[in-house]
Amino acid sequence: MKQELSGQLSDKLAKESITGEILNLEPLTGGASKEIWKFEIKSKDSISKFILRRGSGIEGPLAIKTSDEALIQKNVRELGACVPEIVAVSRVDEPLGDAYVMKFVEGESIARKILRDDEYRAALANLAFECGESIAKIHQADITDFSFLPKKTVMEQIDELYQTYVSFDQPSPVFEYTYHWLQGQDFGDLNDTLVHGDFRLGNIIVNSEGLQSIIDWELAHIGNPLQDLGWICGNSWRFGKINKVVGGFGDLEDLLRGYNSISEYQVTENNVKAWQVFGTFRWGVICLIQASAHLTGAVNSVEKAAIGRRVSETELDIVDLLFLGGK
Repeated sequence: MKQELSGQLSDKLAKESITGEILNLEPLTGGASKEIWKFEIKSKDSISKFILRRGSGIEGPLAIKTSDEALIQKNVRELGACVPEIVAVSRVDEPLGDAYVMKFVEGESIARKILRDDEYRAALANLAFECGESIAKIHQADITDFSFLPKKTVMEQIDELYQTYVSFDQPSPVFEYTYHWLQGQDFGDLNDTLVHGDFRLGNIIVNSEGLQSIIDWELAHIGNPLQDLGWICGNSWRFGKINKVVGGFGDLEDLLRGYNSISEYQVTENNVKAWQVFGTFRWGVICLIQASAHLTGAVNSVEKAAIGRRVSETELDIVDLLFLGGK
C-alpha cells in the first residue's frame, strides 16, 4: 500500500512542480474519520516535511469532502489566518482520491500534552487571545467563495439534532429539556459567515511560541460565527481543566478580546452562553452517532464505541450550565 501511495503522491506533486524522493511515509494516529500521513521529500539541496490528509470522497451528514477543506484553507490563509499551506489538492476521481497535501507545521496538537508539558506553559498565557484573533479573521472570509458548503440556521440545526437524537430511541430528559430551552434563546442576529465547526484544542497546532495553525475543517459550514466561540468554550474540550473556560487553557475575556480586536461585531460573554449549551447538545448527539456506527456494525471501531460513554458527560455539562451556575 505504501509503495502505491508513494507513487500516487509523486505523480500529484510533480504536477505542482514539487519533485524529489519520497521518504518516511508513515500514517499518523488521531484521525477519527480520515487518513493522515506524514512524509518527507528529498530534493538535491534539502529535505522538506509534508502531511497528506485523505478522505473517502463521500460527504456525510456533517462532514465535507477533504478537497473542499483544502479550498477553504487556501482562501482564509490569504486573510492572515493561521492555517496550513496547501501545496496540492486531489479530487475524488484522481488516483490519490479525495485528498490534499500541506506543508508540515511544527508543533503539537494533542490537547493533554499542550496543557501539561512545560514546553507550552508560556504559550498558554496568550493562546486564548490568539485563538480569538485568528477565528475572527476566518469569519471575515467572503462566503460567496464557498457555494459548496451547507448553510443552515441555528434553529434548523437544533431541529436536525433533535430528530437525530429521537431516531436512536434512547430517551434523555436532559436532551428533551435542552431542545425546548434552545428554541427560546437569542443566538445573536449576525450575518452568516464561514464557520469552522470544530474549533477547539485538538484541532489547533501549538508550539512554545503560541498558535501555529488551525486544522481539521471537515465540519465547516455557513452560519452564525458565534457557534465557533461557544464550541471552544464547551467543557468537553477543556480536558479536565474545567476552571479555564476556553479549551482548558484560557479565559473567555481573553478570547473575546482577541476576537473583538478584529471583528466589527463586538461579542459579549452573554452572547456565548446559549452557544455553549447548543455546542454541548450537538456534541452529545454526535457521540450518539459515533457510538451507533460501531454498535450497528457499520464500522468496527473501539474509538467510536468509547465515544458513546461521553453522551452522559454532555448531559451533566448541560445541567451544570443551566442549573448549577457552570461556566
